[in-house]
Amino acid sequence: MKKIAIIIGLAVLTGMFSCKKVLDIEPTSSFSTNTVWSSPALVQVFVNQIYAEAVFGFKDAGFGWGSQTDELLSNFNWCNENQYVQGQATPDNQNSSFPLNYSSTINFWSTLYNTIQKTNTFFASIGQLDTLGNGAAIKSMTAQVHFLRALCYFELLKRFGGVPLITKVYTANDTKFSNPRASWDDTEAFILADIAAALPGLQAAAPSGQEGVATTGAALALKARLLLYAASPRFNTANDQAKWQAAADAALAVINMSQYSLYGTSTTYGKIFTDFFNPEVIFARVYGNVFLDRYNTVYRDLSPNGYNGYSAYNVLGQMVDAFQMKDGSAFSWNNPSQASNPYANRDPRLYADVLTNNASFQGRPAQFWLGGLDSKLSSLSPWNASKTGYTVLKMVDSTYNFNVQPYSPAQWIVFRLSEMYLNYAEAEAQLGQTATALTYLNKIRQRAGMPDIVSGGGADLIGKIMQERRIELCFEGHRFFDLRRWNIADRGRGRRTGHHHHPDKSAPEYDVHLSGRYGPEKGMAAELLQLSDPEVRDTGRSQPDPKPGV
Repeated sequence: MKKIAIIIGLAVLTGMFSCKKVLDIEPTSSFSTNTVWSSPALVQVFVNQIYAEAVFGFKDAGFGWGSQTDELLSNFNWCNENQYVQGQATPDNQNSSFPLNYSSTINFWSTLYNTIQKTNTFFASIGQLDTLGNGAAIKSMTAQVHFLRALCYFELLKRFGGVPLITKVYTANDTKFSNPRASWDDTEAFILADIAAALPGLQAAAPSGQEGVATTGAALALKARLLLYAASPRFNTANDQAKWQAAADAALAVINMSQYSLYGTSTTYGKIFTDFFNPEVIFARVYGNVFLDRYNTVYRDLSPNGYNGYSAYNVLGQMVDAFQMKDGSAFSWNNPSQASNPYANRDPRLYADVLTNNASFQGRPAQFWLGGLDSKLSSLSPWNASKTGYTVLKMVDSTYNFNVQPYSPAQWIVFRLSEMYLNYAEAEAQLGQTATALTYLNKIRQRAGMPDIVSGGGADLIGKIMQERRIELCFEGHRFFDLRRWNIADRGRGRRTGHHHHPDKSAPEYDVHLSGRYGPEKGMAAELLQLSDPEVRDTGRSQPDPKPGV
């Protein structure tokens, strides 16, 4: 201890006799607060960081959530998905931190509030920037930050219900940190207010070279998704038709911009996700060409082990079975003809979304059969083999050789026109507008090369919309929250299955029953992890519902 004291003493003496100017030198590796808020370029860098934190993608936005339902199996538990599935999540194992690459949760309570702190810092500090010559930039950035704060609070709302609404900047001088939890309705109203504040300053189309920036369409799409949730049975127990009308109007507002269009055909469907910022995309994040593990490595991460991929998320047999036959009828293992060749004559989206046994991929057929290159008995990284006999193909550019470079620009779509069509169709169906609902539902079917849906409306039509959402939006982070907002969480749970194949048969030789169960009812208990309110403790257990589920 004496030695330490001597060293410290020498340091103090040295500091006392040093030239004062040395202490005043500006750091070269960072910027002072005053410098940041006096420079439009540095403020833009600050806003860019908020984008990087607020806009989730891939495992955080989609795959982790799909692993709580009948969509996916998490092969490596990257987001601690199995904690939720097995009911083992507790407040002590839900920490998240930036960067999110290896943050083992999909809770994100702490990181979302850290990002909200940055948005509040922006609002508290932007007034320091000289408006002379910067007025347009200030207006634009302010609008974007309102949108990003709304997005953060929506992410909290959909996980936890109502949450504390923080608008001040906390500092080391604060002594009180207690904020009451807002109700679901108050949190919704706060988000809508931020969206309203954002809209006047957002552009209808992103400037060239800034395609990932928030636009009018992005803000309206967030509003449409929020109001659809608000109108749904879980949050609209009285079935208030005004809420369904508001949801319909919000979705139609995006559609009526006439700025977006469905992209691709039944044979080019996969390009929706790999052609960046195509006409269907309303808002997306593209991870660039600088290595960011588990984000711009997604082509490698989702591909089978025989190609030196990771098979990080495996498609469940239940998900594959949900894709209809090409004629619109349901697939069934009890049909001998279908069971003998289960991947023939199916909904074309199956071939774009899921890699199945013998399907062509990067120059050869996928070999998920036991002993094949992509099986658990492969000589090539068998520990990375799919446990279900399927891997995710959606969002994978199958032309990219990730063995040359494991990372490449990759796009996560936050909002796209197809979702707006489905949102509008659902709201119109709930309002009894059957013809309008069918029109927009069948636009999606026609693009996919599937026959039109025919329905007399009511529960039958609602069930068919649920089925179409399950297929069209699979792996995009909707399934878990759809099941919960519909109050049919029990229909998305069960024993996880896959299929193992015999090398001489195109059809699976037997089913694989994997350990553990999935589903919002049993699994994702995040609503009880940070708050103790009884409403928050409800984990999504469904009530009896007369509507047909999927």
